Amino acid sequence: MQTFAQKEIRAHFKAWDGWSCREVPSPYRRDMTFILSRDVRGRTENVALAVSYDEDPSTLALEALVASMKGKAPKGQFLIVPNAAVVSGIPKTVQVIFMESFGFVEGKLVWLTKKKNAKYYVPPEAPAMVETTPIVAEPNAS
Repeated sequence: MQTFAQKEIRAHFKAWDGWSCREVPSPYRRDMTFILSRDVRGRTENVALAVSYDEDPSTLALEALVASMKGKAPKGQFLIVPNAAVVSGIPKTVQVIFMESFGFVEGKLVWLTKKKNAKYYVPPEAPAMVETTPIVAEPNAS
């Protein structure tokens, strides 16, 4: 799972934009925490990021990470969660990023790139076509 989390991070925080990623120990076993940093015009920009695979994620690991940054206020706070996770309880200051490769289907965490876990949506039915008879002008009988 750690490999997938790092792929998601690299997809949103690209190295060619100057981002470097460093994993830091999380006080919560289930969540992974990272500090991302880059230099912008001579100043270092830091971002706090947590990855949670819970259906109802919390920001406790992210809050602990921000508190441990010791005076280096992060430029932003991000939480990466699987698709269909319940994020209604996440504060507005935390930006939520949904994973491409994992999601919840019927309450279970599944790998979405496997065909058996793909979610298909049935398109709505189109209204029935009404057959019309073309009107043909008859020649004028004079």
